[in-house]
Amino acid sequence: MTRVVTPRAARMVVALGSAAAAPYVAMKAYWAFGGRAGLADGFDVTGEFERNGAPDALVWLERHGIDFTAVLALMGVMLAFALVRPWGRRLPRWLLLPPAWAGTLLIPYGLLTAVVALTGNGGDAAPSVTQWVVPAGVGAFLGIGTALGVGAWSRLNHHAVAEGMPR
Repeated sequence: MTRVVTPRAARMVVALGSAAAAPYVAMKAYWAFGGRAGLADGFDVTGEFERNGAPDALVWLERHGIDFTAVLALMGVMLAFALVRPWGRRLPRWLLLPPAWAGTLLIPYGLLTAVVALTGNGGDAAPSVTQWVVPAGVGAFLGIGTALGVGAWSRLNHHAVAEGMPR
């Protein structure tokens, strides 16, 4: 296995990716507590969840100041740190790697979000958020996805080195 990223570089990428998620988490928490900045006039996040058929538990959480996407973002950040920090090595790889690899799908999702926002191909529906919200989402998706991918790759390399496997 070729060492593409050093452990130090992996920790740096995870820290930067996590920092990129901070504005998104803060914005979503602000909305869950009733904030309106960045939302289109008359747009209701909880109402949108209900109209889209979200489970009652997610609607309840949103009504009580907990946005599930912010919670998922924080879980992604914690997973990324678990992949590159010594305390995370106490957790089995089989538990960490599958969700980390799945989380890398946030990279194409973030890129697609950026393309749709830049080209205006979101359809004829009225926008639910203002344009300054898009960079927060794109930054979080790309940051967390990259942190998870680099963290997972680093964890694989660490395991290979620790086990004496050829690199």
